[in-house]
Amino acid sequence: MYAMANAMASVLGPGVLPLAELCAARLDGELFAVDERFAPVDEPDGVWLRASALRALVGQRFIAELDSALWVHGVHSSPPPVHTVCVTRADRIKFPPSPRVVVREIGHSPGDVEVIAGLRVTTIARVLFDLAFAGGPDVSEVAGRLVSARPDLVSACVDRLSDAPKVPGKTAALVRLTEWKRSADATGVPE
Repeated sequence: MYAMANAMASVLGPGVLPLAELCAARLDGELFAVDERFAPVDEPDGVWLRASALRALVGQRFIAELDSALWVHGVHSSPPPVHTVCVTRADRIKFPPSPRVVVREIGHSPGDVEVIAGLRVTTIARVLFDLAFAGGPDVSEVAGRLVSARPDLVSACVDRLSDAPKVPGKTAALVRLTEWKRSADATGVPE
């Protein structure tokens, strides 16, 4: 009975069926890959499913951020090769080294994190805030899409940065946010 209940789960992994069987079912068109897990083809590929798959990899105590959060939220269509998760400074957690997961220790403000399918994930607003500090051409493209879809995020990020007394990279982050907003305004915001 227990094995049958697990086999009916939306996100399947080697703990439910042997990896060879899961891969064979994928080749037969019965399953599709969701990062390192699998899901039945009739299961909608959405936020909940991606969060469940990532939770199976990293557990419930970590917070998905940056590219991992963008994948969970559906901004990226495929998972990053290396997931980025974080812990709050108060939650000192040991995580065995993994080639698939990078763990950072970071501080979050209230409202920066939401829970999806049992996985803590940074909100889209927090992801944009983090991207403003990262910079780079890949970041600008993703940030541009976020700003075009949600122009209100820029104002929230600018207000948050303006209220922060001393943050390394604050001036550069404000410049990036302003450029992304100007670019989104020039191309037009989708309705």
